[in-house]
Amino acid sequence: MEFLKSSVFMMGIGGALLLSGCGGEEAGGVTEEGETITLRAATGLSAQHAWWEGAMVPWMERVEELTEGQVEFETFTGGELVAVPDEGSAVLDGTIDVALILPIYQPDQFPMAEVTMLPLSYSDTEIASNAWRQLIESEEELGNGQTYFDMQFADFRVFPISTTQEYSISTTGKEFNTVDDVVGTSLRTPSRIHEVYAEETGIDSVTMPAVEMYDALSRGAFDGSFYSIADWSGYGFQDLFTYTLTGVNFGHFNAFIGMDEERWAELPEDVQEAMVQAHDDIFGESIDIWTQRAEEVIAENEAAGGKFADFADLDPAVQEHFNEGIVETWINYAEMLEADGLPGYELVRKWRELIIEEGGEVPEAVMDL
Repeated sequence: MEFLKSSVFMMGIGGALLLSGCGGEEAGGVTEEGETITLRAATGLSAQHAWWEGAMVPWMERVEELTEGQVEFETFTGGELVAVPDEGSAVLDGTIDVALILPIYQPDQFPMAEVTMLPLSYSDTEIASNAWRQLIESEEELGNGQTYFDMQFADFRVFPISTTQEYSISTTGKEFNTVDDVVGTSLRTPSRIHEVYAEETGIDSVTMPAVEMYDALSRGAFDGSFYSIADWSGYGFQDLFTYTLTGVNFGHFNAFIGMDEERWAELPEDVQEAMVQAHDDIFGESIDIWTQRAEEVIAENEAAGGKFADFADLDPAVQEHFNEGIVETWINYAEMLEADGLPGYELVRKWRELIIEEGGEVPEAVMDL
């Protein structure tokens, strides 16, 4: 456990009331104007993760600044209090007040969150992040009179942050010079969408948490993974991956800073306004860290002999094989949602629209959906 500022935990001084702290069983509590508000903030990710370092910490610091110290944060990282992917549940049950929430890891609860993982012809962190924010904040109804937010995150106060950098395919040495090289390659798949894509392209899918990948890759248990280059350093993958396919986008993982909607309603209006302002202020910063880290990791990996192959330089038959998988994955994801009574086709069309508006590209066949 840490406090965001070293001087914040001073009990009994000036009659300050700490609304949540280490000794309590639950966070939260009704907030009176003028009281010091200490909020428990947590993530199961490490304190060095780009989302914590580049989004959550700047947001908390900005909130403290805008409220002139009225709001303080007691922070827990690396699963110290809450593990991935339980942050959302911990917010709703009052264990913590605010968290980094990763909805893609819980498709049973947030089945439409995976839409940002749909493969694309071209995108980057800025394009996908802006599209993700627009999707959450959109007032357009997708079905049954409900917006995307209504259908997925109505229990939360949501502050969307950047997506990851685009996902690539990286291996410990296997290259994709022919279609036969692709078929039978074993890759770790981080979402249902990647499992669908793997099936469409003949890739063998391996499911495991990212924290277990290093040991498994070191043993040669599988060939590689769909993963964001900028996130390699958090797990040491830059020491293992020697071949990475770039120039084609295998989606973006998303996240948001979330609070329970009822807990949010208890906060003074000026504190709510400060949190909204802080989010606006740091949103661009939460994007930039991914680009910076990617540049550093690529340079380090290339210096160690790593190879980055551009999709456009692959054999045309290999390119066609990968692209056919992209189109079928969009269709299969939409139909998977439709089978569960959700507006799958409306959702993927909306995501396509937002990606294109922000400067991204999708395969021509996806335009016909």
